[in-house]
Amino acid sequence: MMKPAYSIIKSMFVALILCQAVSVYAAPTEGNHYDKITNNFTEESLGVEKFFSLTCRPCLSLSRMLPSISKQSQQTIYKTHVIFNDTTHAAATIYYSAAIQSETLPDRFISELFLLTQANAPVNGTTLTGLFNRYQLVPINKLTPEQHAQVETQLLRAEKLTAQASIMQIPTIIVNGQYQINMRAHKSLTELSDTIKQLVDLPS
Repeated sequence: MMKPAYSIIKSMFVALILCQAVSVYAAPTEGNHYDKITNNFTEESLGVEKFFSLTCRPCLSLSRMLPSISKQSQQTIYKTHVIFNDTTHAAATIYYSAAIQSETLPDRFISELFLLTQANAPVNGTTLTGLFNRYQLVPINKLTPEQHAQVETQLLRAEKLTAQASIMQIPTIIVNGQYQINMRAHKSLTELSDTIKQLVDLPS
């Protein structure tokens, strides 16, 4: 599941570097550039959401591109950690333990968190607790009962939406809880950003 997604993200990254100018493409079409979610979650949607997992290598690649995508699409892109199984549940717990403590986690912290989670061991002498401490975040084992409750709320939402939207491949971007973008159909970040902008404006 991960290899095709990795190829897609890698191709988009290469296109971003090599293409100085990308022509504007036609309006995105359903079934090609995006699909409608049968069991949508419009009421719970945060707007534009990237669904990912800390265990997913292509997700790290897309994470590094998010500032460019957000700028080009003129949209805030929120992050929701998928939960498929025990492994992604554990990774989601790590992510939300940090996310509840800051609305804007530093990009460098997120990158290091990806690497630590995927290594499942210290990286360059840094442990998960050490990483949290370095960014002045409370480590998971020292969260208050109230903070644990916040994490649990986020985990329940993530698990529900992962199942409700029938997410089978990550990373993916869902707009307004209704439209899941087909990453493969976009040849550049500019096209992806244009699709996001146009889907945001579609009527509910």
